[in-house]
Amino acid sequence: MHKLVLQGIIESNCYIIDHHKKCYIVDPGSEKDKIIQYVESQGLEVLGILLTHAHLDHIGAIDCFDVPIYLHEKAYPILCDDALNCFSLFGTAAPFDIKDLNIVTINEDTTLPLGDKIIHVIYTPGHTIGGVCYQVDNDLYTGDTLFQYSVGKWTFPTGDLAQLKASVADLIEHQDGAMRIHPGHGDSSTIAAERQYNSFYATWKNGDQFYD
Repeated sequence: MHKLVLQGIIESNCYIIDHHKKCYIVDPGSEKDKIIQYVESQGLEVLGILLTHAHLDHIGAIDCFDVPIYLHEKAYPILCDDALNCFSLFGTAAPFDIKDLNIVTINEDTTLPLGDKIIHVIYTPGHTIGGVCYQVDNDLYTGDTLFQYSVGKWTFPTGDLAQLKASVADLIEHQDGAMRIHPGHGDSSTIAAERQYNSFYATWKNGDQFYD
């Protein structure tokens, strides 16, 4: 796995999951040339682009390669609407034409092959209605659902606090403690560390509330 920190409207993480020189790109949010240059410098073949959700800081460079772009079926309307994907919030518009892209909608039953490895889709609504995590081996790409010692906001369009609580609890309580999490912003962590140090999870688990 390779991590690129992209300096777009909002700084975000882009991950390249590679195996035997084939790869998927997770959340290419901006800096298209930087992504292309890195992939080409490593001699990688891009099989597809994986979106954890459809906010502007995760989708701004989805046209970096002419490959299928995978996102949850409930995220597709967000991708197509600049009010929902938050480009309008920053006074701009999506830098791509959706009609030119090969969009493939997925759900929690979808699996994607990467050589002899399998990428699994975990549906995690809450930050948006169409949020997912991608799990391959001992790595979990969590987008804006679960951060190091924190969680994503639930106050954007289609966000839902109850759903986010359930998604976060499901990840922290049911994934193996050694599972590494790679969020859309900030540093990586582990499920074990989140069980111990994530104050949102601790508060919600005890039935209390965090308010924005």
